[in-house]
Amino acid sequence: MSLREWLIAIGTLLIIGIVLDGLRRMRRARKESMAISSGMGADDLEDSPLDDEYNPELPNGGARTISRDTLEERGYVKREKSSRFAAPKPKPTRPVTAPAGKPEKNEDSAESSGEHSDDVPDYPLTSLEPDDTEPESGWGAVERAAEAEPDSRAQTPDPDPEPETEAVPPTVTTEVEEDTARRAPSRRESGQPLAGANRPEAREVVVINVLARKGEEFKGLALKKLFEACGLEHGDMDIYHRHEQADTTSPVQFSVANAVEPGTFKPEDMPAMATPGISFFMSLPGPSNAMQAFDFMLETAQCVVRNLGGELKDERRSVMTPQTIEHCRQRIREFERKQRSKKA
Repeated sequence: MSLREWLIAIGTLLIIGIVLDGLRRMRRARKESMAISSGMGADDLEDSPLDDEYNPELPNGGARTISRDTLEERGYVKREKSSRFAAPKPKPTRPVTAPAGKPEKNEDSAESSGEHSDDVPDYPLTSLEPDDTEPESGWGAVERAAEAEPDSRAQTPDPDPEPETEAVPPTVTTEVEEDTARRAPSRRESGQPLAGANRPEAREVVVINVLARKGEEFKGLALKKLFEACGLEHGDMDIYHRHEQADTTSPVQFSVANAVEPGTFKPEDMPAMATPGISFFMSLPGPSNAMQAFDFMLETAQCVVRNLGGELKDERRSVMTPQTIEHCRQRIREFERKQRSKKA
């Protein structure tokens, strides 16, 4: 035989030996498991005297409920003796009033003697008519008087009621109104220019529109009073202007024009005038404090909305949102930055 044939034969014998050893080990393990099960009593589990609630995984087999009868049988608890006096009937908290000449019913004596008379009727625990009973005295009478006192007060009307006064809403004062009130009145000199006449040429304009609600208009007289209360003065181009000071030679903060062409406010036509909207605008360069001037212009526009109604709109007549207001402030900052860079 060649070497190759010898190797094949030896390998075959090894494989057969391994298979036989595995079978032997399996039979041995099965016999051992059967012996262990029989030693633990697995065949007698159906006849086990353990309770259904017994759990071998818990300490002492787990918790099991025990009835009171079982405890009494084992002597842990004494047996309760039924007694007819165990739960006595509650007695009334107030004295019982009976009619004159009729004895009061004594429940305790009747119950103890076991006798009950059908001739004596049961009287309720309520007070009788005033004609049949005498006035009560003692704690019962005092308590009844205290209970009846609120009702008598409720039924007796107040002879002199105080008139109710309507709550007056607090007055909201804006910063621009406070600034106007702090201004000292100045006398108009002959050589003093009109309001807004000294405004420089505008390179940037910030606009806020206030439009009346649909189907409504702003009255000219109401607008005139509100403008004057906020420090605006009629002047150049027949529109209203607000200066930083009462003197018209000071820089112009912002101006207000009519939203209807030609955009003017004629003083003689203001009492009969009505307009669907007005436009606030601030020209840059102009005010010495541009950010404060914008805040004053915004507050004045909001003052018109609070007093006369309407809505705030931007220069494109879209709704004025907080983002739009912040964008206007950003435009002012950018313009001031460019002005500083040119001067440098």
